[in-house]
Amino acid sequence: MPAAQGRSFLTTIFGVVGLFWFAFHAVEYVHARYDALSGYLPLPAPMGLDGLFETMPQWAALALTLTIWTGLLGALLLLLGDRASVLLLALTLLAAFVTLVWGVLAFAQGLAVLGQISPLFFGAGQAAMAFGLWLFARTAKRYGTI
Repeated sequence: MPAAQGRSFLTTIFGVVGLFWFAFHAVEYVHARYDALSGYLPLPAPMGLDGLFETMPQWAALALTLTIWTGLLGALLLLLGDRASVLLLALTLLAAFVTLVWGVLAFAQGLAVLGQISPLFFGAGQAAMAFGLWLFARTAKRYGTI
């Protein structure tokens, strides 16, 4: 096992990008789930997960919820340099793959756009971000930079 090194600048970059990614989707999630918020904070037209949650089956909505919130916590822990971020981001990646499977199934059934969001590209984006963050966190943990 290599000796522990100092904090990497890339850890900060990946942590901030992941935190912004999942925080943005967390705001969209809260906005979609709580109607009272839409009166206080209206989102611009292309944003929002309202159309997505209306047509998602329960298992896919649970996977998306898990993806967003564990991704947010995992990215925050990565930014703070905590080694537990690897475990949380692995859970995020698994949940994102379930969301991606639903996106592929929805696309195969002809649901190319729900609301103003493509479920296939949305699921692929979540899975790609979760994979990138998990891969970086795992590598950083292996080399002792987190």
